[in-house]
Amino acid sequence: MQQPNEVFERAREARLAGRYQDALKDHLWLHEHALEVSPEWRGVRLSFALRDWIYLAELFPPARAALQAIRERESARMLGGAATVERFREIAAINEALREVQATHQLFLSLDGIDSAIAEQCAELAMTALVKCEDFQLARRFLPSPAERIAALAERLNDGAEALSSQPASAAPTLLAYVLNYAKEVRLVLAVLRGMEEDDEADNMMKAALDQIRSDGLRAIMQRELEQPGSTLAAMARQSEAAGQ
Repeated sequence: MQQPNEVFERAREARLAGRYQDALKDHLWLHEHALEVSPEWRGVRLSFALRDWIYLAELFPPARAALQAIRERESARMLGGAATVERFREIAAINEALREVQATHQLFLSLDGIDSAIAEQCAELAMTALVKCEDFQLARRFLPSPAERIAALAERLNDGAEALSSQPASAAPTLLAYVLNYAKEVRLVLAVLRGMEEDDEADNMMKAALDQIRSDGLRAIMQRELEQPGSTLAAMARQSEAAGQ
């Protein structure tokens, strides 16, 4: 039985060799069957695999059409009585890769009209699309307690950072992912509040997002990242460049 990692590499090689139809065939297999073989491929399937699919789509329009067709199929299932958080996660990831977040916004609107309970479960996954589409009123409805949201995010960051504190330098990419994800989620909360002209509450949540970080060093990094998005990656790039000289 073929393994997802092998198929993924084969798809990449086919794309680079100009065998676009072969590459698309492998991407379709990965998306539809990889989890049957390797459940641990769940994260890769909606990240690196989609990224490479988009690379292919830029060269081969049928690849984009195929991905859109999967999105439409899963959206129909979502609204046809088979709604799950994981299905919404898949659709949102596809739309993000396609840069069609308005489709996530529209799906969430429809889902909310059909089943508000499942919409509430999917709200965190929809928040980026709601903010990008400037539907702050809907986003605010699914953000009833910004303080609780910030506290939950901070706890996740603190726990993750403390678990990595005894790890070697190789854990740095994981910590970076924690930092960037925290900054992204906090910025979403702030964007919703400012979009609703709740500027004082946004200022309070910005302060809370920093105050609740237990590590002084991590707090300083996060303050820079929130004030200057991209500063963490830029600093790491400079450090890497200096180390290579």
